[in-house]
Amino acid sequence: MKIWLRVTAVALLGSITTSDSLLACGEKFLMRSRGTRFQRPAPVRTAASILVYLNPALNLPKALANVPVDTTLNKVGYRSTTVTAQDEFARALDRGGWDLVVVDVADTAAVTTRGQSADAINVLPVAFNPTRDQLAAARKQYGRILKGPVKSQAFLEAVDDALAETPTTIAKADVNRSR
Repeated sequence: MKIWLRVTAVALLGSITTSDSLLACGEKFLMRSRGTRFQRPAPVRTAASILVYLNPALNLPKALANVPVDTTLNKVGYRSTTVTAQDEFARALDRGGWDLVVVDVADTAAVTTRGQSADAINVLPVAFNPTRDQLAAARKQYGRILKGPVKSQAFLEAVDDALAETPTTIAKADVNRSR
């Protein structure tokens, strides 16, 4: 009887210590019953020229206050230019060659009416603390919008998404929808 009790105790102790839920260190996160956290794969980035207009009269400087814009964009390989004056912005738009223009929602009309051609300009509007109705109206009008205040990673992901959806692909999609 004592041997049977000892064998049972050792078997019980062995099954408890080798249980999946009692593994040590990081192995408990790799169990079949629990999922692993997969991160979004790094996007394939190509060199792109980005113009950021931080109009001091509007809310974009507040929305991007926590983001070192030029450093964040240059670190991943984009060429960024930040302007704060309206005449600098107008000259930069007239010069052209921008793959993306980041502006406050209130400045998007000025971007689409000047510069290269209205169809070729890819705009990423940013809204600072918009209401639900303002956000819905802006999404309806522009398709995509970045809601601020913004953190570096969210800003970079929005820029990547905006660059992935070029105006030529948007124009082709609009033509296909109209047929």
